[in-house]
Amino acid sequence: MTLADPRHAGQLVTTTGKVIPFDDVGCLATFVATGGIAAEAIHSVWFHDFAQPDSLLGLKAAVFLQHDSMRTPMDYHLVALRRGPSADSLATATGGRLLSWDDVLERVRIRPAR
Repeated sequence: MTLADPRHAGQLVTTTGKVIPFDDVGCLATFVATGGIAAEAIHSVWFHDFAQPDSLLGLKAAVFLQHDSMRTPMDYHLVALRRGPSADSLATATGGRLLSWDDVLERVRIRPAR
């Protein structure tokens, strides 16, 4: 799979070592939230850091910025960032909200299918 824009990408690694790439944080979250894979089959979840796209973030290191004017490949308006002051600053500068992974999963559960 060719990624449209790595700044928005993520990947899920299964317990068998299979890597499943996603173009958009929201697509990955939807796959997890809707049971596209059993929770016990997930080994790890990784995201490209929006601020440093060559850097991968594990789920525990990530926070998610949501802003409706943010354009993402599948229009979920979500990006992953490394937790900390730079994420806080970007949220303030854009007027966006920082979300936890649980918040993201809840958001995609109630989002209408496109």
